[in-house]
Amino acid sequence: MAYDMDRCPQTEEEFHEYFFTLIGRDYMAPADGWEAVMEAAYWWQGHQLNIPPGVGPGVRQPPDAPFFGLTQQYSGGPKGRIFLPTDSPDELGYYTRCMQYLDDAVGTYEKSKKQVTSTSSGLIWSWYWVAGAEYSPVTGPDSTAPPDSSELAARVAALEEAYGAMADDLLEMQTLLAGGLHAHGPINLPIVLESLTSLRCKGDIDVQVKPGQAIPPNMDSDPPPDAATIALLRHLIGQDGDEADS
Repeated sequence: MAYDMDRCPQTEEEFHEYFFTLIGRDYMAPADGWEAVMEAAYWWQGHQLNIPPGVGPGVRQPPDAPFFGLTQQYSGGPKGRIFLPTDSPDELGYYTRCMQYLDDAVGTYEKSKKQVTSTSSGLIWSWYWVAGAEYSPVTGPDSTAPPDSSELAARVAALEEAYGAMADDLLEMQTLLAGGLHAHGPINLPIVLESLTSLRCKGDIDVQVKPGQAIPPNMDSDPPPDAATIALLRHLIGQDGDEADS
């Protein structure tokens, strides 16, 4: 029966099964390309994550730690060892149990506790203790991996949705402005005589703003007023002035 990858391993034997199921390799099988395997990303709570590097002294893995607290020795590349969480620190203060997952067919590295090197050959997938206290699960037997719909994930999702809506609105505004805007509608304003030389429109303009470029009128299309029109306008202005004085 396949191991339940959403259930925290409760024993080291279960973690052994979890580890090899996670990386998709068989215990005691040839470990060709093991570095690429340990540098690859694996599914955790809907995301592709790398197996994290080991934590420093005094650091204990939280219940929601990726891969149930599994970390690895990594410095410029994987070094052939992983760390399981513990409740007790070692002599250097690390809350980890160091396991080596590589050996050769005759158990050279398990016997010597030495690490493999770039020149090591004939390696197989293995599992043996190197240092540290007993393994301690980060969650209990009835606990599973935290759901992806946690409070933090829900907040992040809400922020992402709001940002997406704002980005859509901004793009729409930029597109609208790039196409231009113009006022559309009838304008009905009184012309008010302010002085003998000033006529002005005064009032509110009630128009709709619509997309598109406005086409200004041709100011040169109408001929200038003739002398008779100007004389008539002056006569009317003069009459208004006389009525105002009487």
